[in-house]
Amino acid sequence: MKSFPIMLILMLVVGAACAVCGCTTEQTTTTPQVSEEKTLMVYCGAGIREPMEEVAALYENETGTLIKFSFGNSAALLSQMELVQQGDLYMPGATAYIEKAAEKGYVNTTKKVVYHIPVVAVAKGNPKNVTCIEDLARDDLTVVVGDPTGPAIGKSTKKLLNRSGLWDDVSENAAATRATVNELVVDICMGTADATVIWYDLYVPDKMDLVEIPKAQNDIKVIPIGTLMFSENPTEAQKFADFVASDEGKAVFVKHGYIVYPDPKYEA
Repeated sequence: MKSFPIMLILMLVVGAACAVCGCTTEQTTTTPQVSEEKTLMVYCGAGIREPMEEVAALYENETGTLIKFSFGNSAALLSQMELVQQGDLYMPGATAYIEKAAEKGYVNTTKKVVYHIPVVAVAKGNPKNVTCIEDLARDDLTVVVGDPTGPAIGKSTKKLLNRSGLWDDVSENAAATRATVNELVVDICMGTADATVIWYDLYVPDKMDLVEIPKAQNDIKVIPIGTLMFSENPTEAQKFADFVASDEGKAVFVKHGYIVYPDPKYEA
């Protein structure tokens, strides 16, 4: 019975000590916290949305830097950039767009990442027996093409068909022109078109077949990423560009069907 007061006194002393010292239990984590102060805005071609969103998620998890995107066709993104004079990086569907942005004084540094390789996409099973780009001028085909003033695929389609003297016939016979390459993919997958030209990396095996275009007739592009002169976070922008062009970043593109730069097969 005498021990009870002693135990009570000890409990009061310990409680007082904790109150004075502010005893607390803290939980720690090794995952970087996303900070609004570390946010980058990327103008990005619509055709590479899926791999770039995955790359951005990896980067955000590793660094805590939040990546926001403005997706669209490369030409429209350049116009948007010119209008607002804001943003941190530009990743169009071909180097020609980033070169144009550089001419306007918008681009700081650039890196080449992966290839964009045009191919003819046809309905699954190729029921119309399309064998070459010359077939795109056939009257019995429903053909859709990318807008030659808009997405990178539209410009490449016009260039490669012009090279073979086919553009006028194909464009006059086309059922529609599309603002993004993703719309062309949907046309083939949904069966509303017999044939079109898309990027190899957007091939959907269970929905379409492909007809390769010989290198001599083709217009193979390289997808670059560039940091912008008016970025308010130039150091962070460069770090993200480096990550996209790194082995880790390129591995994501490989998973999505891309061929990474450089590759001797596709070089001049």
